Amino acid sequence: MDSHETETNRRKGSDPFKPYARLISILGDQLISSKWVGVIELVKNCYDADAENVWVRFIGFDEPDGNPVIEIEDNGDGMTKHIIRNVWLKPATPHKLNQKKSDTKRFTKKGRVMQGDKGVGRFAIYKLGNFVEVFTKTESTDEMQLTLNFREYAQNDEFAEKNEVPEKFLDQIKNDWQENEIPIQIINEKGKGTLIRISDLRNDWKYEDLERLQIAFQRMIPPIIPGFEHKINRDFNVDIHWNGVKYPPSSITFEKVIPIAPFSFNGTVEENGVVEFTYSHNNKKQNSSLDLFDSKQVIAHDVWKLPMFKEQFLEYIEIKKDKKQLKIKKLSGEDITQKSYWKVKRKPNVGKFSFYFYAFDWRKMELTEKEKAFIKDNSVYLYRDFTRVYPYGERGIDWLLLSKLRSEDRAGHYFSYNDLCGFVFITQKENPDLRDAASREGLVNRNGVSDDFVALIQASLKIMKDFVDVDKRREETKKEKAFVSINQKFTQTYVALQHELEKINDKKILDKAKSFFNTTLQITSEYKNKMQITEDLAGLGMAVEKSTHDLFMLINKIRHNTEDMSSKFEKGKISATNLRLFFQDLNQTLDFLYEELQILQPLFRESRKTIKDISVRETFERIERYYRREFQFNINFKIEGSKDIVVKANLGLLLQVFINLIDNSIYWLSQKSSGNRKILVKIDSARNRVIVSDNGIGIKDDLAEVIFLEFYSTKAGSGRGLGLYIAKELLERINANISLITTDEFKILPGANFLIQFDEDKIWTE
Repeated sequence: MDSHETETNRRKGSDPFKPYARLISILGDQLISSKWVGVIELVKNCYDADAENVWVRFIGFDEPDGNPVIEIEDNGDGMTKHIIRNVWLKPATPHKLNQKKSDTKRFTKKGRVMQGDKGVGRFAIYKLGNFVEVFTKTESTDEMQLTLNFREYAQNDEFAEKNEVPEKFLDQIKNDWQENEIPIQIINEKGKGTLIRISDLRNDWKYEDLERLQIAFQRMIPPIIPGFEHKINRDFNVDIHWNGVKYPPSSITFEKVIPIAPFSFNGTVEENGVVEFTYSHNNKKQNSSLDLFDSKQVIAHDVWKLPMFKEQFLEYIEIKKDKKQLKIKKLSGEDITQKSYWKVKRKPNVGKFSFYFYAFDWRKMELTEKEKAFIKDNSVYLYRDFTRVYPYGERGIDWLLLSKLRSEDRAGHYFSYNDLCGFVFITQKENPDLRDAASREGLVNRNGVSDDFVALIQASLKIMKDFVDVDKRREETKKEKAFVSINQKFTQTYVALQHELEKINDKKILDKAKSFFNTTLQITSEYKNKMQITEDLAGLGMAVEKSTHDLFMLINKIRHNTEDMSSKFEKGKISATNLRLFFQDLNQTLDFLYEELQILQPLFRESRKTIKDISVRETFERIERYYRREFQFNINFKIEGSKDIVVKANLGLLLQVFINLIDNSIYWLSQKSSGNRKILVKIDSARNRVIVSDNGIGIKDDLAEVIFLEFYSTKAGSGRGLGLYIAKELLERINANISLITTDEFKILPGANFLIQFDEDKIWTE
């Protein structure tokens, strides 16, 4: 029996993998996505070798019948014969991986952290060309020369069209090496380093391609960030040469663009989900911290609204309907009556990381065309141990899903990549699970860690976006104030012109001036009148919206009771007692409906024409009846003050102002997860003012100027941003004003506190 027969007939055994040589070509083609990534990977190896300078040379291009060559040379540590034979020529070596696991060996002599660990990055050479010469030398050893001919491995489609693919196994192909006692290539000033010469190229290269390469090298190491120079050491330089001529450096860099950004946001996200940050607007800094999983803090920043954040970390508890009220139950069993309640489902599987974000305002900034193009071409970059993770930050790579959020939600709630650039820093030590994909592009999403990472960055950017929006609205407020002063100047000029015209004896000019004055006054008057009508109708609509819900509920109750009574009547089961109870209940419900409509009636425009003495206390008591269902079960409402304030105004106007304030308090109190809910109205007759306060989550001090602007709202999805704006406009009609109390010693309750100051000439106390 021959050996072949013995081999095929055996029933048990063990065999190793025996890869064909074409495995090398497959690795080179599949793991390295493009010629650009091929060059970048080889330059990254120079960084691991502690090189300070790298020279990427394109030689013999643009020459007819030339033999173009690419050289990549560095002045790093070089490789010994042992490393070449036992590490470099052994794919998937664990050499670097073992070094990275050591607290001492994972750092190079320069303190850099080893980047690669898969042992396959060297196959980037195959993406570039078929014939390769490697020259390498350390300070203490002779130069090593290694020659590789990938055509011997290249069982690719191009080769297969001309020749039959040889069935060579990987260990059948040998790569020649030799030691050069006198160096042939490594003759730089340090006498050490590595040069890789690649010929028989597999891609076309043009001079125009160098710009993309230079940009990639510029972004490989993070820029020097103003104020954080001590954290980043740019001791790695890459020069590109085309046929012996150095490619000129870019005239615009991050270092030049970052300082002109009006908004910056930098900080860290701790392992427990707390964000420590510094926000800066035009160099005015604000330090703070925020627990992303504390609903009391987070709700002010709308972080919990982010779809990915909710999906990853938060859990929704459905509302249970009780006979008396809506209830949901916390895990402790405590009843919480509110619209919804979020609880932490789990903490993130991400370690500590830091970030530096910069936002630009195209409408307000004077930028050159080069600056605009640079900002648009850069977004948010990711660096691991200060070396870039490719391709994050490239134009069109929506790795933070901002474009997706802008299209699926409201675009204005999120940054556009065109307005934002930034840098996120992770380390292998604190985030070992955030690993590069084998394709050299992107992160492996092991156990959803990458998803968690993205969600936390989204949350941080949402906080920044809210700060930026506030500052933009604050600037708009300043412009509105400036517009008021311009109107005053116009009025002064208008009056001065009238005086000058009185000195003119030309009747024709005087007639035209009079016509102009009359037209201007008419337009102004019509505009003010239309604005008042709009404000009245908007306020009425918001009040009716709340009442309509109550009215429909009561009418529905009447309908069901009537149907039940009709059914009993037809069956002859109705009794005098049942009939009496039915009419009593009907009468109470109709009284409630009548009272609800009575409260609304002063809000209608016809009723707005009546000006009379209005009691502030009685107006708030009327509102207390209006919200009696909310106050009965959920909120402790109280009016303080021994004396009343009587204002010469319109009842509907004051009702609308007070309803807006109380409605806001009720909404924000509903966002409290636990504890007592209070609304306190203090009538201070001595100072002719009223304070409306609650113990809700409060309003941040830096929002004091913007909350009274139209369409500004911090309510999650349901806010229109009109309530406080209309309240302010209405009070100005009676020479009163409203403001947010920001000083703790003047606050009555720890939440939102609004102060209404009445005009002394139009009030009296009793």
